[in-house]
Amino acid sequence: MEALLVILGLGLLALPIVVIVTVVMQVRTRREVRALQARLQDFERSLAQTTRPAPAERPRPTPVSASAPRDAARSATPQPANLSPAPGEAPKAPAKQAPASPPALPPAAPRTEAPRPSAPSPAAPSAIDRLGRWLQENWFYAIAAVSLSLAGIFLVQYGIETGLLTPTARVIAALVFGAALIGGGETIRRRFGDDESSSTVYLPSVLSGAGLVSLMGGILAARLLYDLVGPGFALSALFGVALFGLVLGWRHGPLLAAIGLIGGMGAPFVVGGQSDAPEWFLVYFGLLAGMGLGIDTLRRWAWVSVLSVVLALGAGLLLATSGGEAMMAGLAAFGVALVIMVLLIPSRGLAPDHEGPGLVQSVLETGARGRPGFPLILALGTLAAACAILVHAAPESALTWRLSLALASGLAVALTLWSRGAPALQELVALPVLTLLALIGMPDLNAPAQDVLTARFIAGQELTEQRMLVDFTLILLAAVLPGLAAAWRSLQPGGHAAWAAVAALIAPLAGLALEFGWHPAMMIGAWPWALHALALAGLMVAKAARFAQAAPGDRLRPALATVSALACIAFALTVLLTDAALTLALAAVVVSATALDRRFDLPQMTGFVAAGVLALGYRLLIQPGLPWALEAPVLEMLAAYGGTLAALLGALMLGQSRPRPRAQVFLESAAWSVGGMTVSLTLYHAIEAYVGHVPKEAHWALGLYATIWIGTALAQLERLKAGGSLRWLRAGLAAVFGLVSLIWVALGVTLGNPLFEEQVIHGLIGVNTLIPAYLLPAAVLLAGALRLTHLRRWLRVVIGAPGALLALLWLGLVIRHAWQGGTLMHTANGITDGELYSYTVGLLLAGAGLFYQSLARSSDGLRRAGVAVIALAVAKVFLIDISGLAGLVRVFSFLLLGLSLAGLAWVNRWAQTRATPTPEA
Repeated sequence: MEALLVILGLGLLALPIVVIVTVVMQVRTRREVRALQARLQDFERSLAQTTRPAPAERPRPTPVSASAPRDAARSATPQPANLSPAPGEAPKAPAKQAPASPPALPPAAPRTEAPRPSAPSPAAPSAIDRLGRWLQENWFYAIAAVSLSLAGIFLVQYGIETGLLTPTARVIAALVFGAALIGGGETIRRRFGDDESSSTVYLPSVLSGAGLVSLMGGILAARLLYDLVGPGFALSALFGVALFGLVLGWRHGPLLAAIGLIGGMGAPFVVGGQSDAPEWFLVYFGLLAGMGLGIDTLRRWAWVSVLSVVLALGAGLLLATSGGEAMMAGLAAFGVALVIMVLLIPSRGLAPDHEGPGLVQSVLETGARGRPGFPLILALGTLAAACAILVHAAPESALTWRLSLALASGLAVALTLWSRGAPALQELVALPVLTLLALIGMPDLNAPAQDVLTARFIAGQELTEQRMLVDFTLILLAAVLPGLAAAWRSLQPGGHAAWAAVAALIAPLAGLALEFGWHPAMMIGAWPWALHALALAGLMVAKAARFAQAAPGDRLRPALATVSALACIAFALTVLLTDAALTLALAAVVVSATALDRRFDLPQMTGFVAAGVLALGYRLLIQPGLPWALEAPVLEMLAAYGGTLAALLGALMLGQSRPRPRAQVFLESAAWSVGGMTVSLTLYHAIEAYVGHVPKEAHWALGLYATIWIGTALAQLERLKAGGSLRWLRAGLAAVFGLVSLIWVALGVTLGNPLFEEQVIHGLIGVNTLIPAYLLPAAVLLAGALRLTHLRRWLRVVIGAPGALLALLWLGLVIRHAWQGGTLMHTANGITDGELYSYTVGLLLAGAGLFYQSLARSSDGLRRAGVAVIALAVAKVFLIDISGLAGLVRVFSFLLLGLSLAGLAWVNRWAQTRATPTPEA
């Protein structure tokens, strides 16, 4: 029975070969029939041409130049063979015969036909289309390759299930079967050929590819299933098979390479079995990927490289689903190894040679020139996948996090150094650098490393002598090394200034990521952590000195390093001092950038000024922001906000000598905003010190909050003058800040209004807490409407109208405070006749004031606003005063109203006459 099963197994193995031979014979017959049909058609076409009468051909004249002799023109006609005269006969003069016949061509130039436009050549089919067409015509070869590949593997499995052969015999059978397939393929190739003209096309490649898969399966079975050989010998054998497949693919075409790659990548998953160290398969997958890349570099078959990288990544990720620290560490190293192979193997050297424009330049360009080359696309895809693998493997354990961090740093260093000879790769450095910063700053990625470090710190606290943890030093070192490489790259001939910016930014950004994500000062202390920042500052100073020494005429690179050093010093002060110190340090950076621009003429410092202003706004508004300013001691608050204001004003003065419109806009808007914050917060602390602690819904506190946010919104509108790509972002921020200020104003007008809530007005008549509550935000709004002349008119009206209404509300509240006092502002106390009359007088005076301003400024808008205020006063008199007043008060009220309206009507008419030009006769 077992012998019968063996015979059936051999028959199954022979079945694919029989199918292939039959199909090949059929294909050969079809080709011969097609060749005979083509010959028959050619014969019929030639027969038809011979029986068809040939059309009479008209003689085509030959052009003659004007300077040629006439005899040369006549030479176009046929002449007798013997042109010499007979004996005794006088020769004929050619001058007499010339008039007998006209010249062969008219003197005009010959007429030529315009060239017809050539039809556009059809677009070449893509690689996917070519592959689909090939599979459509030769699908049986692919099926045969799969069948033969599985035959050798199933032969081993059959031996396992039946127990016929010993483990050694099973492995030998798989190896012999694979060698037989390769030998048969080579025999067919040598005898019958493997090109498109032969009848055995693709057949040798199919047999050899299946043989490679069978050899790989046998070696894997010997290692994983039966433990017949050690891992070192197994990997060496697999490498030998891969190298042999490389030679075969290089000699005999991409089909063999594809079969070897697909079969080799899938063999470990098909064979099955258990292994105590599955991460060693990543080395095997890397060898196969290297084989595919080697084939591409020898024969320039790009799709083989893509297939190699995609299959290797897919196999590695599928293998890594089992998890584990060792597997994730191996996966991280595997991803980086793929990147190195993709960069070096096609270049055939120890450094890449990717010439041409970088990725960004290629994308910005249009047409065929704008398409990135295939090597660059392959490098970008592999690098992005490797960075994603590093991020995926890092959270597994502290070991994998450290390994991922080190590999990201190494990739950044390698790409920086290699980009000197491969300029197309220089923009790809951003990927490992961003990965490095993400690994340091994102809590989801560095949580295991933080847990281990925290546990070590807690355990060390019980010791008498505790050593400083060097982990933070090593983490910073991972960011310092790419910065040093970028500095070296910038110093090389042709090095761009962008490398100097990278050298100045990587390490400080890593320090900020450590500060926000790890809080090192809590573990190693404030002074040791500040010393790290000062060490970075010293490194930046050394870079600045080196840049200045290498290129004395280049001022930008030393300036970048100097600004970075100042930022590191500011960071050290932040660690040691209070929150106000960091704010002042950032302000000092802004002043330093402006001073460097003034001294060395560096327009690029405008970007640093803008960044510093944004950082200051974040510090003053959000973190630590206004909550800190309200609770901090008044002197510390004044140091932070007043010092920042002084620094901004100093930067404005320093920048007057350089025409930097954008920097001036940022500095001016920030100075106005910070000035408003300083005044508002100073008033808050002064009032709080005078009246004591009050609830935050007090009218004057709400007004001060609104003033701060109104000033911030107007600062963003001021920066719209700078233009640029951030215009819409600034408009959006202005809308958000304006909405916040509107909320505070609404709260002050409704819930915080002394008319509706029982609140105390502190101060004298006209000089009291109503000023910060309503007059101060009104003044800021009106000043903004007058200053922001670059905005549209309707937007300025939207800004100024709430300010005018707040000013009228303040005026009314001042009048009520004068009549009722600071404790009886609530409307439940009623309104006296004198108070009601005072409101009318106040409205009329406000309208008159607006009329005066309209005349002084020649503003038609102010005149219309005055008319609106007077109309409000008239409506009050006729709707409210007429029923609330009595006696002489009513008489004087209407008398004053009439006289005022008459005078203001004359003034209004006079203003209109002056504004309207007189028509000329």
